[in-house]
Amino acid sequence: MSPEKLAALREIESNLIEHDFPPQLIAETTAFCNFQCSHCHHRDLRRNKGVMSHDLWTKIVAEVAEHQPDAEFWPTFYGEALLLGDKLFDWLHQARDMGLTNLVLNSNGSFCRGDNNDKILRSGLRRFLLSLDGFTKPTFERVRATRDPHGKFEPVYTGVAALLERKQTLDRQGVDTPLIICQFSMMDENEHEADDFKDYWLSRGAHVKLREKLTWTGFVQASNLTASYRDRVACPWTNNTCAIHWNGDVVACAVDNEGEFVAGNVNDESIHEIWNGPLKKLRQTHREHIWDDLPELCQRCVDWQAVGASHYSPDGRVYHSVVATE
Repeated sequence: MSPEKLAALREIESNLIEHDFPPQLIAETTAFCNFQCSHCHHRDLRRNKGVMSHDLWTKIVAEVAEHQPDAEFWPTFYGEALLLGDKLFDWLHQARDMGLTNLVLNSNGSFCRGDNNDKILRSGLRRFLLSLDGFTKPTFERVRATRDPHGKFEPVYTGVAALLERKQTLDRQGVDTPLIICQFSMMDENEHEADDFKDYWLSRGAHVKLREKLTWTGFVQASNLTASYRDRVACPWTNNTCAIHWNGDVVACAVDNEGEFVAGNVNDESIHEIWNGPLKKLRQTHREHIWDDLPELCQRCVDWQAVGASHYSPDGRVYHSVVATE
C-alpha cells in the first residue's frame, strides 16, 4: 500500500465516531437471487436461503423508526429483493408509513419492466441503485451471469432506460421519485469500460457510482488491495453498518455473507442491544487496533482498503463517499 493511500485511510479512520444506534442498516428481505454474478459468492452460499418473515420485518422497521428514522435502511443484502414482487412494495410502503425516511434499494435491473417501473418510482425509496457492472454485452453477461432472459444485456439496459424516462415524466408531474443510480463495481475484467458506462448513463439522466475493486471477503482477486493487514485501519463498514440476515442473525458487516460472526438475533433481542453489546466490542477492537483479537473473518479481510466510491451526477457534480454502502 502506498503511503498516500494509507494516509487517506487514516484520515477516514480519524473521523469515525461511536454511534448509539447504527446509522446504516441492511435487512435481508430475501436470500434468493436470479443471477450468478462472477464476483458474488451467492452461487456457493452454504447457509440456508430464505425470506424474512413479515413479523420480523415489522419488528426491525418499528425499532428503526423509534430510534433513528433517518438511518440509511437497505431492504436487501445477499439476494434480489424484487423477487418478492408486490410483497416488497407493500413492505416499503409500510416502512415509509411508519416513519422511515431514508430507504435505499439495490437491484440487478432485471425487474425494470412493465408495471414494476412505476411501483419502484412510487415506492417511497430515496435512492434506487442498479448494479450493472458492464457496458458491452459480452462483459455485462460475463459478469452479471444469469439464465433469466430478463437479465440479459438488452432487456436490462432497455428497462433501466425506460425507468429513467418514466422518472422524468413523474418528476415533471410533481411526484416524489427516488434518485436513480447506475452502479459499476470495478473488476479486472470490466474496468476498461468504466468511462463509457459513466458517460452513457449520465447522458440519460442517471447518477453514476463507480466502486473500487473488492475481494468480497476473498471470493475474487482485487489487484488494488494489499494482503498485509498490519498497516490496516479500523473498518468503516463494521463501524457504521448493522447487517441482518433474513432469519434475524446480526452479522459482522455488509460482506459477512455466510454469517461467520453472529452477534445476536433480532428475533430474540433488539437491534439496540446487539449494537451496543457484541457489535460494540467488535467496533472497539477495530478502533483500538487489536488485530489479533478480531474474528477470523476480519483478520483475513482486505476490503477495508476499499471503503468508498466515486459518484457522478448529470449536472457535473463529482464526490467521493467513504462508507461502503453509500
